[in-house]
Amino acid sequence: SQPSPFQAPRRAEIHWRASRQDRRALAQRSDWGHLSGLEQLWPELAQRYGEAIALEAPHAKPPQTLSFRDLHRQIGAAALGFAQLGVKPGDVVALFAENGPRWLLADQGLMRAGAADAVRGSGAPIEELRYIAADSDAVALVLESAELFQQLNLSGPLLAQLRCVVLLQGEAAASPPGLLCITWDELMARGATAPPPPLPEGGEQRLATVLYTSGTTGEPKGVPLSHANLLHQLRQLGVAVAPNPGDRVLSVLPIWHAYERSAEYFLLSCGCSQTYTTLKQLRPDLQRVRPHYLISVPRL
Repeated sequence: SQPSPFQAPRRAEIHWRASRQDRRALAQRSDWGHLSGLEQLWPELAQRYGEAIALEAPHAKPPQTLSFRDLHRQIGAAALGFAQLGVKPGDVVALFAENGPRWLLADQGLMRAGAADAVRGSGAPIEELRYIAADSDAVALVLESAELFQQLNLSGPLLAQLRCVVLLQGEAAASPPGLLCITWDELMARGATAPPPPLPEGGEQRLATVLYTSGTTGEPKGVPLSHANLLHQLRQLGVAVAPNPGDRVLSVLPIWHAYERSAEYFLLSCGCSQTYTTLKQLRPDLQRVRPHYLISVPRL
């Protein structure tokens, strides 16, 4: 097969240097310098924070609450599930879904399996999602629902390159001959009875994710990020804020946006408890959760 066009460069060029004030702030934070991949974060958090709540999704159907130990265990199960579906280290999987614990479990399960994800929201135009899946050479799809799967109406070269489809919500859908379509519960059942795959090799320069531009100047452009890129954010965002274990976070921005995503990894690494909300539920959730942190943009 052809090599992915989104392989990470051999060296991540990071030129930022901490000031004396920055260094004092970072000295108060956890040192994640020993990590060579983002997927290595979760067993350490499980050991540190155990049954403390990591993620809460009160508006999911059904509502979900995961401790740090649950999060680590389910990431491992997802990784093995993906591996048993034929997802291999170096592969890219398209992840088109909305905020929630299963998004993070899929994202980190893929990285734990040595793969990378090409991400976009499930509400994007269908032609754009088809383009991203084809352009990223995705070998599989992780989709919000059967409805989105049906709207994609897979055919031709895109269908031929896919090995499987995983639906985060609801029941499995009828799929074209030769393409396996399973539910999230079926994926997790595949990974529940065996240890996760071997730790990925390749260090920080491995491809972690592909973010796509809006496409306002033509077709969306895929921007590859390595684990070094994501780990740099994890290690350095402490120059700006100093979260404490148990601090509450309310998540409303699209989880696949670089800002929300980097902040989520960082805040969880500090032992914070994150609640997923929606624009409709934001006002009552602000009153109920009383968050210490809310990642936002000026328009919101």
